[in-house]
Amino acid sequence: MGLEGYSTRINEFSNLVSELLSMNPLTIRDVIKGPSRFSVEGVYSISTPDDSEIVYVGKTRTKTIVGRIRDHRSIDTKSDLKGMLKLFSSYPQEIDDYLVRCVEIVDAKKRTFFEHFSISTLQPPFNK
Repeated sequence: MGLEGYSTRINEFSNLVSELLSMNPLTIRDVIKGPSRFSVEGVYSISTPDDSEIVYVGKTRTKTIVGRIRDHRSIDTKSDLKGMLKLFSSYPQEIDDYLVRCVEIVDAKKRTFFEHFSISTLQPPFNK
């Protein structure tokens, strides 16, 4: 890939970050109810309940975003919100009040690249 190709990819991912940040978020409680815009594969961000900080960025692998958010709510590991909140006890502990935004990305390779780009750009504290 030449320099022009890199610029194109950077611009594309920058636009996707802007799209992600401009989306009206829903609480985890509401995402679990399954609005159609979250029933897709893609990259998502999780923000504090007051929307002052993005704390985590993730992607889907085999599930929809709704499925991954259900995992974050119920699975107690270091890579799910329930477990992360134990490590970051200074953050609000009510999982259902955290906010979620997402961007649909069907291509798995592009999802991975965009997740890494978003993490490096946004630097959420819960990402390793």
